[in-house]
Amino acid sequence: MIYTNTLNSKPEPCACKPISSSMYKSTLFATLLCSLLSAHALTANAITTAVTPPAKPAAAAPDVGAAAFREGNFALAFQDWSTRAASGEAAAQHNLGTLYLSGKGPDKDEAKAMEWFGKAAASGYASSQFNLAEGYRLGIGVEKDMAQAISWYQKAAAQGLASAQVTLGICLEMGLGVPKDMEQANKLYRAAADQHDAEAQFRLARIFALGLGTEVNQRVANIYAAQAANQSHPQAQTYLATQYLSGASMPRDVNLAIHLLAQAARQGHARAFAWLGNIYSEGNGIAADLPRAYLYFSIADRLDTAKEMQDMPNKQKLGLAFRLKTEEIQQAMTLASEWKLGNLPPRLVLPVLNTNQAKPEIYRGEVYYFKN
Repeated sequence: MIYTNTLNSKPEPCACKPISSSMYKSTLFATLLCSLLSAHALTANAITTAVTPPAKPAAAAPDVGAAAFREGNFALAFQDWSTRAASGEAAAQHNLGTLYLSGKGPDKDEAKAMEWFGKAAASGYASSQFNLAEGYRLGIGVEKDMAQAISWYQKAAAQGLASAQVTLGICLEMGLGVPKDMEQANKLYRAAADQHDAEAQFRLARIFALGLGTEVNQRVANIYAAQAANQSHPQAQTYLATQYLSGASMPRDVNLAIHLLAQAARQGHARAFAWLGNIYSEGNGIAADLPRAYLYFSIADRLDTAKEMQDMPNKQKLGLAFRLKTEEIQQAMTLASEWKLGNLPPRLVLPVLNTNQAKPEIYRGEVYYFKN
């Protein structure tokens, strides 16, 4: 839809349709700031469970375990990797750990998983070093030990593993287990972003948007946000949509904003639904649709389990209820309850995008197209 192209690529079309927005002028910065400042969700799900082939010469024996795993024959994969792991093959040790961690082996055993990750990590296997670090940070299969976690993150990051670079950057930014060091965090984010890591790209967007350890540069912030949005990063998609809605750093385009918010919403991003609710309740640039706004605020409220938006969707919903008929509210509630992750927002008809010529922006050797 937007964003990045190689130097020889043609710009993809983008639309530009000015809108006026009293609500966005008063709420954009507060909502955007809250979104940008939210900490990265570091959970057990961050531990990689992808199997990896052994780093062996081309003449080495085929990885029977990997082929069996792909076919769903986890028993054979376990048998093959157990033999290889016992002989000291780091990739097999890592993959054996993933079987124990995921429960696809004989049984789920987090302690054994970390034991095998530890063996591979000691051999310098970066993915296992990262998994071991996550285990120590979260207390999965081992006692929580932030000092150990940081040590293993550092080892994996030094080998160029993007997930470790991002996570270590977050620890340095937030002061988790290490003194705060925004300059070093920025370097790690850049290293991961150079490997096209979407989370790193989004974090650089917020760094340049807010001036965290650097000067504010909204142009660069938009470029990094575009990179992450192109990789379907929902927070980046929502952030970029707010820029098109506000018109502060890019030409205002409510149609393009709706497309971006729809992509983020189908991934279950609560803020994207809240912004869609704002658009349809205000009718800025499009026809107001209060029942639809109520519907989107309802889904946003359901998704915002941590109340990061401070109950804003529910308050908006209550305000709209006085202006709607009972049957409209009931229908919206039914549609909200039926919506499932992966689907577009219910009742949303994506607007047509214009084909105005886009203006090229060059940053670090790549060209990005934003509308004139």
